[in-house]
Order: sequence, then C-alpha cells, then structure tokens
Amino acid sequence: MKRRIPFITALLFFAITLHAQDDASESRWQANEIVIDGNSNEWPHPFTFFDNKSGVIFSISNDSKNMYLCFSNNDKAKADKMMKAGWSVALVSTEKKRKFDAVIDFPKSADPDVAIRSDFKTAVVHYKDAMTTVKTKGFLLHNGDVPLNNKDAVNIGIGTDSSSKIVYEIKIPLNELMEEGKAQLNELITLDITVNELEKLPGQKPAATTTTDGGFSGGGGGRGGGRMGGGRGRGGSQASANGYVSPDRYSLYDKISFKQKIKLVSK
Repeated sequence: MKRRIPFITALLFFAITLHAQDDASESRWQANEIVIDGNSNEWPHPFTFFDNKSGVIFSISNDSKNMYLCFSNNDKAKADKMMKAGWSVALVSTEKKRKFDAVIDFPKSADPDVAIRSDFKTAVVHYKDAMTTVKTKGFLLHNGDVPLNNKDAVNIGIGTDSSSKIVYEIKIPLNELMEEGKAQLNELITLDITVNELEKLPGQKPAATTTTDGGFSGGGGGRGGGRMGGGRGRGGSQASANGYVSPDRYSLYDKISFKQKIKLVSK
C-alpha cells in the first residue's frame, strides 16, 4: 500500500526547493574554451562575485564539458594571506543521481618570505614555482597531489594580470564531478571557499575595537559575499609597532569561509 505524502509536506518541500533555486546565481555560457594560464584577460571584467571579508573576487562559466572558475583579490594584504596561509574551494551538489563533494586545496606557500617581497609579480612567480601540486579529493578520476598544469584532470593556472592582481584559473571537467553523460547543465552547485588564517606574531594582540569591513561594496549573495559592486576596498596597515593589529586588517588572522550557489547553464 502506497503512503500518500501530506499536501502541506509536499508544499513545504516545494517552497524550500524554490527558495534554494532563487538564492542561486547562474553560471555564464563559455562559447570558447579558456586557456588556463593564470591570466584573466579572457574573462569579462569586473568579476561577478566577491566576499568583503576575504577580499576574494571571482567569476564562473561552463560549456558542455567543463566548468571554469577564476579567482582574484584586489587587496594586496589579503592576496598575500591567500599565498601565505593557503585556501580551498569545495564544490558540492545534492542533485539526484548527480551528487558530489569535491575539494581543491591550495597549500600555504613554501616560501615564508613570499608576502614581503617588494614586487608583487615576483612574489607570485616564486609562489607558483614553489607550488608544484595542489591536493584534491572527492573527484571521480584524479585525486591526491595533482600538478597545476594538468590537461587530463583539474587544470590550474596561477599568475597576475595587467594590474598586478593575483589570478587563479581553474578548469574542471564535468566528468570529474559526474559520470560521463549524466550532466544536464542545470545542476545546482554550492561553492564553499575557505581562506585560512595567518599565524599571529609572538606577543601580537587584537585591536581594541571591532573588525571593520575592509572589502568591496555591493549586493547580497553568499555569507559575507555578493555580486560585484562599484566600490573599492579600504586600505590599512597590518600591525603597528606596539603589536596591535589595525581593525580593518584583523580579519587576516581569522579563518574565513563563505558560500555561493551556482546553477550551470546550457547554450
């Protein structure tokens, strides 16, 4: 005997599903395959999404076989943090028969002085040269220590653009997330981005006032994030001579995570 789902339960489930869809932003159809070389020139500017606290800005696109992501950071101190502390991006889907939970983990720099080099482009070159692999897990075909430039799996390029911002380009074959032929290009994917905390210096104390927002202005989105706005980040020193961290930079010593829901698109 079949059990009937109460009408109110079905209505509630529909409402929750509809809310999840409304909360998502669409990917952009990628007509031409992107060259993964750590250069953002092929990407429309400004980037689509941002997170105030971490300073991370990013865009997402897809074609019928691949998902493309491009991350950057306009704030040098926060870009330094990404290199020195390491960061990760997780991709999660709960779609029926197309579930996955995959992570790309960028390790912290092997060069402890990477963030104090006077020339930022040189710092990025040293950072990239020292990072021969990233760690991946949850993908269908390739996991573990994966080389940066890997055309057969998750392919990653790191570099700087014309305005000296750090750039992380990522190409993810859809068959690394879903079995061949199962992608329907309407998948709802949650990106979970985490930037690790910097280690505090010995004797360093937090500022007496609360942390201020040192990121970009704009609309809503994931936790602490949103679509790109026209504002610019506010500057500030990292630590004063007396060992106190200025309020707008204290987030450098926090672990920061935020999420963004994305729906893949078809041509």
